[in-house]
Amino acid sequence: MIIKWRQACAVSLLLAQAASVDVLANQTFDAAGNVIGQADRDGAKSQQRINKLDDNTRALLDETRKVLAKAEQLALYNAQMATIIANQEAELESIQAQISTIDESEEGVLPLMQLMVEQLTADINAGAPFLSNERKTRVAILTDMLGRADVSVSEKFRRVLEALQIEVDYGRTIEAYSQKENTDNAPNMATAYNFLRIGRIALYRQTLDGNQAWLWFNDGWQPLGNVSGSANNQISLARRVAEQTVAPQLITLPLATPTTAHTTKTLNSKEGGQ
Repeated sequence: MIIKWRQACAVSLLLAQAASVDVLANQTFDAAGNVIGQADRDGAKSQQRINKLDDNTRALLDETRKVLAKAEQLALYNAQMATIIANQEAELESIQAQISTIDESEEGVLPLMQLMVEQLTADINAGAPFLSNERKTRVAILTDMLGRADVSVSEKFRRVLEALQIEVDYGRTIEAYSQKENTDNAPNMATAYNFLRIGRIALYRQTLDGNQAWLWFNDGWQPLGNVSGSANNQISLARRVAEQTVAPQLITLPLATPTTAHTTKTLNSKEGGQ
């Protein structure tokens, strides 16, 4: 009996020890699992901090690159502005030098413009009387403008040159127009005529019905005499060319020459004698 009891005690002791070992093993495993889990959590947190630091580093790197690019752009802009400022300073010095001599310039330009307008007036009065009202009105406006203080010298000079250019252009063009002309120097006796201008070489006058034609010569209108029939046809054709209603073509017209004037005077004398 005693042996069996001892054996039973030994078995119980072994079972108790085995249970203790299992509990200890479980506790050790749980502790190890907790340590591993905590390590994993700590590692995840560390990785998050690393990722966050990496993102911050990348953002700072991008920002640094942008700042460097902007600094380079500003450096180029400053270099360009320095060049522009230097040019502006040089131009300012030039303008100041011009301003200092503007009084001397006006002293020379104003009399020159006056002479130009006077010469223009003399040329209009001495030449063929084409568009006389328009041209004389233009000169009158210029003469009035030269005496005005509210118009700058540069504007006056521009207007005078513009008028001279218009007069120069008359010598390179042909023109057909109609206007009234007082042939008898009597009030309210103006007659409408058709006119043809060939540059500054010749000026023709023609009745509206095309039956009579004159040529300006020696400060007066000279009738074309016995050639008026063909001359009228040619003048009418030339007027249509000037008006661009027919294509340009070769046209024969009488010109103002000493022979023309002598022939015209002779014809007039014969007609008067008859």
